[in-house]
Formats: sequence, C-alpha cells, structure tokens
Amino acid sequence: MLSYLTDWLEKGFIGFSRAASYLLYLVPLRLWQFKHQHPQTNILVSGVTKARKVAANSPVQYDLKWIRARRGMLVLTATDLVCGNWTIPLETIREAILLDLTGGYVLKVFTSTGEQYQFGLNKNADWKTQSVLPLTHQKGSIEYSTQSLILRGIALMGLIGYLYQGLSTANLAKILLALMGTAWIGIPLILRIAQKVQPKG
Repeated sequence: MLSYLTDWLEKGFIGFSRAASYLLYLVPLRLWQFKHQHPQTNILVSGVTKARKVAANSPVQYDLKWIRARRGMLVLTATDLVCGNWTIPLETIREAILLDLTGGYVLKVFTSTGEQYQFGLNKNADWKTQSVLPLTHQKGSIEYSTQSLILRGIALMGLIGYLYQGLSTANLAKILLALMGTAWIGIPLILRIAQKVQPKG
C-alpha cells in the first residue's frame, strides 16, 4: 500500500513539476530562440534544467547553493552541451553520469580541463537513448543538507499559515497558491521519507 501511494505521488509530482517548469523557465521561447540562432544545428535532446558549476567531487544534495543555480534549458547537439552561455564541447567531456532520482535526473559532467557541472533535469527517456554522449547510468537519491531542511520546514509552516488564512477568509486564490506551494515543497520530502521506511527487497 505504501509503495502504491509513493508511486502515485511520484507520478503526479513529476507531471506537475514538468508542466510548471516549462512555463516558469519559458522553455518554448528559449527553444525557439536557440533554433533561430543556430538554424543548422540538430537538437538531439532538450529540457528544463537547474545547473551549476561545482568544486571537484561535490556531492549531489539539496543545499543553499542550488538557490544560485542557473535556471533555463539544457540542449544536447551532436557536438556540444549548451546551457545559456555555457557551451561544453562533447570532445572535452571525460565522464558523464546520469543519476536517476525520484522525480528526475542529475547529469554530472566532468571535463578534461577539471570543470565539474551538475544539471538537474526532469525525467526524459531521450537522455537515456541518445548515443552522442556516453553516459554512466546510476540509481541514487539526493540528501538534504541541514540548512535545506530548516528552510523547507520554515517555508512549509509559512504555507500552512497562508492556507489557514485562505480558508478563514474563503479566498480561493490563497488556498490554491498555498496548496501548490505545499505540494511543491512537501511531496519530495514525503517521498524521500517513505523510501527510507519502506522494507527493502
């Protein structure tokens, strides 16, 4: 029963997250701009991303550094990975790891010049089936830093208070915003906790 519930929550959250991200990050517009600027370039895979350059061997975890992450679109072509003004030639990538997580992926890229990137991505099978960027596939999970847990807890309390105000005044807009925010922050936490308490095997 717990497994069925977490699967249902995960699928619902993935769909909601993907739709919201595409709207918030203006993906259709960014994709049109990229095609307009590079008319001869064949796009193999593209999608919403939160991206950051990190120090060598940095763990993948929820922490405050993701607040400053670049938000936009990651594009894979036959020759490059492109994210905004970052262009990473595929020939300079010495290792790329696709970490399969609850609700999405993290693409870890290590270059021959010593740079390391982390790209948070929505679920998209095209990343697994493309053949120009050799990937090491791994299953994993993202840990929460102490700071991240504290901030999420504060945000959830604020949203619950906002929901109470909406219910008290019968303000539908407040109620919907509070529910959306609570789902956005709370569902990943619930899924993570549920996975930890599920019996293995």
